[in-house]
Amino acid sequence: MPIRFSRVRALVAALFAVAVVSLATAADEPETPAPNDIQEAVDTLRDVYEKDYKDAETDNKAKKALARKLFEGAPKRKTAAMRYASYDEARRLAATGGDTKLALDALSALSTKFRGTPRDLASETLKLLGDADLSPADAAGLLALATDAANTALEREDYAGAVVLGKLVVAAAKKTEDPDIVAEARKFLARAESLKSAIETIVKEPNNATANEALGLYWTFTRGRWDTGLKYLAKSASKDLANAATRDLAAPKTAKECTAVADLWYKLATDYKGAEHRRLIDRAWEWYAAALAVAVGDEDLKPGERVKEIEKAYPDLFDLNFSGHTGAAAGVVLTPNGKTLISVGNDNSVRIWDAATGKLQKTLEGHTAWVGSVVVTPDGERIVTAGGDNVIRVWDLKTGKEVATMEGHAIAIRGLALTADGKTLVSGASDKTCRAWNLATVKETKRYGDGKESIESVTVTADGKYVLAGNDMGTITVYDAKTGDVVSKYSKHDGTMVYTIVTSADGKTAISGARDKDVHVWDVATGKELRRFKGHDEQVYQLALSPDGKYVASASYDKTVRIWDFTSGKELKKFEGHTDGIQGTCFTPDGRFVFSASWDKAIRKWRLPLFPAGNKKVD
Repeated sequence: MPIRFSRVRALVAALFAVAVVSLATAADEPETPAPNDIQEAVDTLRDVYEKDYKDAETDNKAKKALARKLFEGAPKRKTAAMRYASYDEARRLAATGGDTKLALDALSALSTKFRGTPRDLASETLKLLGDADLSPADAAGLLALATDAANTALEREDYAGAVVLGKLVVAAAKKTEDPDIVAEARKFLARAESLKSAIETIVKEPNNATANEALGLYWTFTRGRWDTGLKYLAKSASKDLANAATRDLAAPKTAKECTAVADLWYKLATDYKGAEHRRLIDRAWEWYAAALAVAVGDEDLKPGERVKEIEKAYPDLFDLNFSGHTGAAAGVVLTPNGKTLISVGNDNSVRIWDAATGKLQKTLEGHTAWVGSVVVTPDGERIVTAGGDNVIRVWDLKTGKEVATMEGHAIAIRGLALTADGKTLVSGASDKTCRAWNLATVKETKRYGDGKESIESVTVTADGKYVLAGNDMGTITVYDAKTGDVVSKYSKHDGTMVYTIVTSADGKTAISGARDKDVHVWDVATGKELRRFKGHDEQVYQLALSPDGKYVASASYDKTVRIWDFTSGKELKKFEGHTDGIQGTCFTPDGRFVFSASWDKAIRKWRLPLFPAGNKKVD
């Protein structure tokens, strides 16, 4: 069966994605050694493994064996330079020998174990792999990897880099001996070359209409990246496109201004078909919804009608349903890149989804009772889950395998939270304990509180300074994470069970939800209430703060997810559609969508409108 380009990418992208980006490293990892120190270490390796290196010159099998020996021996080396050199030589030898997986494992080790790893290391590795004598299977893997790397280059507007990688895509495509894949690869390269040419023209002639239009259409119509493309469209040859883009860039604030911009895009949409038509309709909806958000009186009639009209005609743009759980869906979380959604539920399962399409990728089994809490590590490599079987389980997202467990809680675990560095996990349970765990050693390191009330929710501030635990009696206690001392308490939930707590990015403000139906905002240091969001008819089960800190999403048993302005407390949007109460919610990293998990077994993805200044409720 011929290898199809899209299928290959879906199959191996998750396996190799870690190697094509510069990964975040912990602060205590060493800096990349100086070039002279690395070269000295390489010379030492060549002396020690002289025979292996000599054999590797003529024998591909020997080259792969040496790469494996260096890779496995790297962690044992005493100096940073020797460890770096061992991984780097393993990477180079594996790549030229055609061992794709080992080359990428070595690249990943360099990227994660050393700070300041050269940015072009991934591209160099890909080039080496492209020159290697690869089997069709390895070529397919390289093709997917190179394509992801090329798209990443385009995403950061590195057009020259995209062309270099695009050529590698074509080379890898040829090795698959599939004409359809080759044709698609050549099409990608042609697009990258045209964009490179356009940006080179703009550097010389900033107002060149043809070049600006080419870039503007690519970013807005093809990629949906209006933030990047509008500045180019504003200088395009098309007067209508340029006018609409210019008005859009002016950041309209009043309902009249927002509606005028929406009308321009809506009218332009009639001149296009297919994906381009949908992009324009989508942009028109954003501005109609923005107009509705600030409209007063009769001003809301036209944008309100258009919003309903567009949402009815293009429902998939605004509400996507993920089906698969056989019991209530309890919680949702996204990987840092926003591509993968993880959900947990009362069917004892952990499920992995494509966040864009809603396609179920895999189901992780191991829990023996309901699963209610899930967090993902900052590097996106591990999932941590817990629930009714009293066991905290750690999973490898790439393989779907359970890699560790943390046992100690005697009754159901109700909440999980991770520190920003991903090193410490905090858990709260019905056994009346709140515990901290070292995620690397999976050992308990500390306990908080007096063990008198059931812990129903936990969180930890971004700086790791405070641990917050909400109990079944309506009180949230703030602890000093290091000492365990009580810093403050918040007891304004009328004695009702506290289901959810989140904190602002600066760690100064907490937001909590409980059986009392309101969303409470209060000061972490003093426990003083700052404001309340009123509107839900039933208990609030989950809260999420948008990435920019401006909006709060609340999930309730009243079957709605509501979006609130964090500063003013105004309700801006109410999402309805679930047929039962909602337990979980989260924002996408770009803040454009929210997800919800419900007792009706469904997970839904909802589109957020723009919210200009002077926000008002959007029905």
